[in-house]
Amino acid sequence: MRSNLITAILGSASLFVAPLGASAASDEQIRLLEQRMAEMEDRLEATSAELNEEKKQSRQQRDLLESAGLVEEGDEGVRSRVGSFFQMVDLTGVVASSYNYRFIDGGDNDGSGGAGDDSVPNVGGINDPFFTHKNADSFQLDQLWLTLDKAPTEESRAGFHADFVWGETANSQSSGTRDPGLLYTGYVSYLAPIGNGVRIDAGKLATVLGAEVLQTNVNLNITEGVVFQKLQPFTHSGISATTQLSDNVGLVLGVVNEVYRDTSVSVDRDKAGYAQLRFSGDKAGINIGAIVGQDPTSATCDSSEDECNTSVFDITATFTPTDSFTGWINFDWVRHFGDNVLDSDKYGIATAGRFALTDATGIGGRFEYLEQDAGAISGSTKDQQYITATGTIDHALTEGLVLRGELRYDRELEGDSRAFISNSGDRDSLAAIAQMYYAF
Repeated sequence: MRSNLITAILGSASLFVAPLGASAASDEQIRLLEQRMAEMEDRLEATSAELNEEKKQSRQQRDLLESAGLVEEGDEGVRSRVGSFFQMVDLTGVVASSYNYRFIDGGDNDGSGGAGDDSVPNVGGINDPFFTHKNADSFQLDQLWLTLDKAPTEESRAGFHADFVWGETANSQSSGTRDPGLLYTGYVSYLAPIGNGVRIDAGKLATVLGAEVLQTNVNLNITEGVVFQKLQPFTHSGISATTQLSDNVGLVLGVVNEVYRDTSVSVDRDKAGYAQLRFSGDKAGINIGAIVGQDPTSATCDSSEDECNTSVFDITATFTPTDSFTGWINFDWVRHFGDNVLDSDKYGIATAGRFALTDATGIGGRFEYLEQDAGAISGSTKDQQYITATGTIDHALTEGLVLRGELRYDRELEGDSRAFISNSGDRDSLAAIAQMYYAF
């Protein structure tokens, strides 16, 4: 059956060829033209049917995605919620490796196995676990650190945060198999519309106390200080609330399972609480905070007792007087108290700074002093004083890639036990460390 289009085309063709004479427009030519036009119409109808079927399938697929909540339709058409979610999540981290050499201290973990036989490896750790570069003349992966963060905002009030760590940092914080990997923090967040906004975090939280952290590129030095490692908790399992009281004053409140030990489960019905006030300015800031509660893992505390408490009082001041200098001072006072524990105190102060020589190169240092009552040290009858002095130079090789070198000296001033350096009998430790890290 011929369409109106074919009829119109044939009619126009007849008018065109009529003046040329009857011999130029024979019946055979008209028949062939009519046949070709019919074939073109059949192809057009087939193509139109295929397009209609594809539109129908596309509509069905979109309906399935919409019913599953994976896509939404807006002013700019259909977009993937999965894609928009990952646009809101920040992936950052650092990969750091190092080589270290011990000039002083025979208590390396790769030293003699005992009885003067150097052929027997020392499989047990001698150096205190706070020092993450224990083995002399050794290469190591310091850390592979990955952070996933989706901060809550007024536009999207839900969020989460997670830190995953591998390497010697993970091994120093874990027990059992070496380098099993570590979930350092992991928590869910909600920004409540109260006042200037109250951020609520629940899960495994990093401590708010102190100036240093385990993530190496955030610190001014390669090694973490003894005040950080010996006096401050690292993580807590619990809930916290953070808010800005004004442009320059912030407040953090939290309730967690215990002061130091973080096993992600509560071993009793007691809890620990912490609070911190934060004052910030253009050139300086100061944080004043404390945590107090039951602590069944302190040096002189029996976990079977009920009245064994620990408090940590912390003051951290940061300052950036010029564009080329940054520094901090950190003081901590730890007290063990209760009916079932011998009252004792620990004090520590640390200060560090870095001066930028050029845009790519800087030099810095850290000095620490720590004192412990004899009652805070298992098996000791004397108070103990301890100092560290650290010098660090850093140079950015290219964007994100930094090379650092460090000399660190540790000395036990007093005490009848080696609670810090090693069990080797040495009172001194001098280590040289070279580190390269890439931050992204």
